[in-house]
Amino acid sequence: MAKKKRRTKTELLFFSGRKTPDPSVDTCTADQMPCPSRISENKTMKQLWDFIVADMENRKCLSPTYTLLISELVEVMNTIHICRKEIDKEGLVVHKYSEEGSFLGSFPSAYQAVLSKQQSILLKLMEKIGMSPRDITYLVNPEATATTIIEQRNSEMKGISYFR
Repeated sequence: MAKKKRRTKTELLFFSGRKTPDPSVDTCTADQMPCPSRISENKTMKQLWDFIVADMENRKCLSPTYTLLISELVEVMNTIHICRKEIDKEGLVVHKYSEEGSFLGSFPSAYQAVLSKQQSILLKLMEKIGMSPRDITYLVNPEATATTIIEQRNSEMKGISYFR
């Protein structure tokens, strides 16, 4: 039995019978976007919020339903900023001493562990919003495929193709 052909998102939408979403409908401006009070009270977080909201407004993909997603992105970015400031002060390794002053050993900074977890979350959230170069290209042209063959040949070693 032959394997079923996978349909693209565009084909699935077309054959589903649903109306195609109008890109101008559920968008809003940065002024209409509700900002959570926790973010509006913190100067750094508010600047991040304004930057992200303005970027999404310029790309015409800002919607009030993205409030939670953008607020989480701002929270993660702020946590990363705090961790990096603390690592700059303390360093990647923290030296521990007993109450008597004897050296107990060197341990990795707790901020480094928090930072590494937050970085993976940041990248996932940025992809969800379309802030990574790959996702921006996909949003512009979801059916992007190479139209021309990229070919590179090495003149020193005849017959070796690096790209095809």
